[in-house]
Amino acid sequence: MGVCLHDLLKRFSCLLGEVVDLTNPVEDGMPYYPSDPRPVVMQWRGLERDGVNLKLLLLGSHSGTHVDAPAHFVEGGATVDVLDPMAFSGEAIVVDARGYREVPPEIIPLDLPRVVLIYTGVSTAWRRGWVTYDYPYLSREAAKLLVERGVKVVGIDSPSVDAPGAEEPVVHRILLSRNVLIVENLSQNLGKLVGRRVWFLCLPLPIRDGDGAPARALALVPREQ
Repeated sequence: MGVCLHDLLKRFSCLLGEVVDLTNPVEDGMPYYPSDPRPVVMQWRGLERDGVNLKLLLLGSHSGTHVDAPAHFVEGGATVDVLDPMAFSGEAIVVDARGYREVPPEIIPLDLPRVVLIYTGVSTAWRRGWVTYDYPYLSREAAKLLVERGVKVVGIDSPSVDAPGAEEPVVHRILLSRNVLIVENLSQNLGKLVGRRVWFLCLPLPIRDGDGAPARALALVPREQ
């Protein structure tokens, strides 16, 4: 008998203590990066007229909570659909970067698991109509340090790991050229987990030849914490 994801997470929550959703809602008017397509969510069919409810979604590959595959900025880099479905998941630590416009290497802990999630606090501004022109980002020194320490996934609650309006996506290239995967636009719930170690589960849509994809991101929190 098959088991749905909801049932699995309920079973995990009994063992682990808590499941924290780190995904921003997909809705019309949701924030988007200025150079990206504007997301549209509209009613396509309705029960009263058509006998069925159906939404039309127009999204970019980097809309909302999403992942960046190496192909985003690396010629010949891996696309979302060829990566292992669990490539963006694993044991994680949540780093507190509140108060920094440029996240420095000094706040990165020494003992790092597979995934590092960076909480800047900017996600508290996430709302319909928010224009993402200004946000904290990762310094190139911090990015290099994460690569050197063997991190495989870097997540952040900002719209991008690079500075707003950056002429060159230096941080993206530092990470993706070393096959360090990226998750952006994590929700403000990440702030509940600052300083903690969790199991990070992030499952992107398997878009064919996708440079990125919207994703569902969750934190599974051990009971003993």
